[in-house]
Amino acid sequence: MSIGLWAVTCFFGSIGTARADPVELVLRDDSFSISGTLISFDGEIYQIQSEFGQLTFAADMVICRGSACPPLSAPLENILFSGDSSLNSTLLMPLIQSFADHEGYSYQLSQDTAGQITLFDPKNGAARAVFTLSDRNSSDAILDILDDRAHFALTRRGATQEEQTALEKDMFGSLGHPQNSMVLAWQDLYLYSQPINPNRFITMSQLVAMLEEKPRLWPLNAGRQYPVFLEGQADQTLALQQLLRIFDMAKQMAPKGVNTPGRLTVSTDQMPQDTFVQVSLGCGQQAMPTEIQAPAHPLQTPIYLIAAPKKMQNITRAFWAFLLTPEAQDAVRTLGFISRSLKKTEIHGQSGLLINAILNTDRDMRTKDLRQAVLKLNGYERMSLAFHFLEGTQIMDADSLSNLQFFKHLFVDGYFEGRNIMFVGFSDSQGSADGNVQISLDRARAVRATIATLLDDAQLSDGFEVLGLGEGLPLACNDTAWGQNQNRRVEIWIK
Repeated sequence: MSIGLWAVTCFFGSIGTARADPVELVLRDDSFSISGTLISFDGEIYQIQSEFGQLTFAADMVICRGSACPPLSAPLENILFSGDSSLNSTLLMPLIQSFADHEGYSYQLSQDTAGQITLFDPKNGAARAVFTLSDRNSSDAILDILDDRAHFALTRRGATQEEQTALEKDMFGSLGHPQNSMVLAWQDLYLYSQPINPNRFITMSQLVAMLEEKPRLWPLNAGRQYPVFLEGQADQTLALQQLLRIFDMAKQMAPKGVNTPGRLTVSTDQMPQDTFVQVSLGCGQQAMPTEIQAPAHPLQTPIYLIAAPKKMQNITRAFWAFLLTPEAQDAVRTLGFISRSLKKTEIHGQSGLLINAILNTDRDMRTKDLRQAVLKLNGYERMSLAFHFLEGTQIMDADSLSNLQFFKHLFVDGYFEGRNIMFVGFSDSQGSADGNVQISLDRARAVRATIATLLDDAQLSDGFEVLGLGEGLPLACNDTAWGQNQNRRVEIWIK
């Protein structure tokens, strides 16, 4: 049936029970009409049950006739979030308020229902959307969107493989697609040991070995070595395992009623400093002095917002888009979380990075790669925004896809106007040095091409330079999966 009209036989998400009376949808030039029972209308899309099955029509292309036709005014949107209680109050609710201010809505917090806020049209005072935040752990929040009890899940960790499989059964694409999930912010994870444990300073390599190898043991210190017992809230311990890319770790329970100096507690809260375990980016068993460490805390875990597999309504879609704007990310930073808000560092000011690079390089890395990096990037500023890749590929990981949309907002808003932009690719140390230079260059080109496509104008890529530095300037050691992932990246440098 060719009628020059968008009509598909599937639709995600209705807005309530429709009346059983028939309606007629007519093209605005009266050249075609079709009748059926109205299933749903969300202000933009009609869905009807017709003799041809379920059909969907864009509201701006048709006129609805019949007693069951809904009013054309936008319906009230009820937007349900399920997530961690602390994140709901300290991150999500303030972002909803920032969105309301940005879009010109007035708003009011409910006096009767905790975690509920209503947005009002400033012109006529009509309620336009009600956001309701329910307190749930990550597992239950994901179940809520699977069971159609919430539109979004706010989680302290990524979905497990089992959860990903369940979610992707009904999604438009993979869970990693930007329309289905995003990294909303990052949060530091802190490690704590028992006061009797002398280990207060370990490397990332030692941490991975402690949790991955069997038997799991703390590093030998003062002639003693303790078994490791990982403790903490389920979401936070799983977030640490995902960060370190340890996916098959069985929980090792500490014996009850016995003094266990090997306890390792993971938390997003800062506790008494005498039990804090500092994690270094040094390689192997060699911890780097604190004064020359890279400034970034290595244990930064993503906070995810996962969308239910259904079509978003108008305000819902606008809120989702707002979260990737510079204004929203600045709000995330102001709220005390780690955001995408750009930070610049000149090559001259990167003593920590360069010292890390020299100490962390593998023996077979070519000295000329490091020398070329310094020469080529002289005069440029390194931006904090980066894109990471799956091993041996030009495929960005899921966390990096949201960064593309953020870069687009920055570019359209004129952030880079009058500046030269260089996409600089890096690799891990797997494979040959020559091959790694090539794959790092290919990744830089892939990011440039993807961004040019997002900007919908290939001419914009003419001013984008690319550089591949292979194994040069590693951010972390290459002896763990975490470190290799940190090094497989494309950075943005500007001058």
